[in-house]
Amino acid sequence: MSENPSTTRREEAPVGVNALIPNTARIMDYLLGGTANFASDRAVGDNAFVNWPGETGGIEGVRVDLHAARDALRRIVGHLAGECGIRQFLDLATGLPTMGNTHEAARAVAPGCRVVYVDNEPSVSAHGQYLLASDPDTVFLDADFRDPKDILGRAAATLDFSRPVGLVLFGVLHFVDDADGPERIVADLLDAVPRGSYLALSHFAKDDEDTAMNAMLTEMDKQTGESVVRRTRSEVARFFEGMDVVPPGVVETELWRPPEGASGPKPLPMWCGLARKR
Repeated sequence: MSENPSTTRREEAPVGVNALIPNTARIMDYLLGGTANFASDRAVGDNAFVNWPGETGGIEGVRVDLHAARDALRRIVGHLAGECGIRQFLDLATGLPTMGNTHEAARAVAPGCRVVYVDNEPSVSAHGQYLLASDPDTVFLDADFRDPKDILGRAAATLDFSRPVGLVLFGVLHFVDDADGPERIVADLLDAVPRGSYLALSHFAKDDEDTAMNAMLTEMDKQTGESVVRRTRSEVARFFEGMDVVPPGVVETELWRPPEGASGPKPLPMWCGLARKR
């Protein structure tokens, strides 16, 4: 039986991937318990988050927060593939498609689902394409989510845009400053999909009194060269204007239809929600 590269750890890097240079997507995979990472990523993951704020804090606090977001993604995608009957998904700025990502969550409910992942970081794209090379119904595009026209044109080779699509923007829009028009990007994507399509998103929550998180995000901005824009619940809800929001609405990740009896450390606030195009 051949090995599945998404579940088997390999220290040799795929073509186009430098294992010696740590990569944010691979560090996140490591913190989630995945295997698509290398020694350089694990070293950074073990040392970079000692001051992470929150109820748990430190590296274990990061894991709590990442798992809360990934679990919410699984529940939302599972709901789309199950109760909503969605069979195709477009996942934007996804990072690495590992550890319960969209194609795994959808196919756990409906095995025939098709998925297109998009990311414009060259190393991530090369690694993602390697991980999905044996899956004809899942494609990884090297593209920028800020260019919906390019993405939609290329994704049409895999997805049928005459039928409803699940648009997934988890952990994406907080990297887009208001001046760069995040609402326009979302609107352009929604304009290209038919009625009955859905938009799922998550977004860092704003809390002006959370000085520890402010300090952490400022330090992360310096390290990564990216800027995180946190928004209030009402600001995030505006991305769903004109759509039918699925209950329970825009809520913190652990509150979106949690399994009965779910409990554990409270993650840092991150909004998530799901809505249907009319």
